[in-house]
Amino acid sequence: MKPGAGAFLAALCLLAGCGMGATTFVHPDYNFAFVERVAVIPFENLSDDRGAGARMSRYFVSELLKAEVFDVVEPGEVTEKMVAVGSLRVAELAPDAIVELGASLRAQALFLGSVTESASVRSGSTTENVVTLDLRLVETETGVVIWSTTLTETGRGFWSGLFGTNGNTMGEVSRKVSAWALQELVD
Repeated sequence: MKPGAGAFLAALCLLAGCGMGATTFVHPDYNFAFVERVAVIPFENLSDDRGAGARMSRYFVSELLKAEVFDVVEPGEVTEKMVAVGSLRVAELAPDAIVELGASLRAQALFLGSVTESASVRSGSTTENVVTLDLRLVETETGVVIWSTTLTETGRGFWSGLFGTNGNTMGEVSRKVSAWALQELVD
């Protein structure tokens, strides 16, 4: 073996357990101080895991409330107003519907999200839970995206990878990805 190859292999093994970072967009001209009240539109579920969108929506609302950064519209009120606008799906919300919904909720911005992956992946004798969340914040005067992030969280930690044990539950991974998404916005 060539000199330094052992160190390279050791570094490669350590990095194999690291996940990808978030891909984040922040509107360069938007003043976020304007946003005081937000609403979370129920997240779409594009994964095979039934209920992943609703579960992630609840976790994200909890993280928003915990952070105390914004006033958060009650989820029941959001659903009621979405029915009045005539849309229950995120994909169906055109900019004019976003403006109308924002006005009826008295919210300066809406969080729209999709769970694109929510799965338990087997590797040998262990199971690893994986969640990918696409999330964006849309201001309600024009319907323009002012912030967006895509991130993936796994339930596999350093010790579970090292010893071949199962990692975090799906709920723990979902909660982590929700907290991480909000951290991307407020930091």
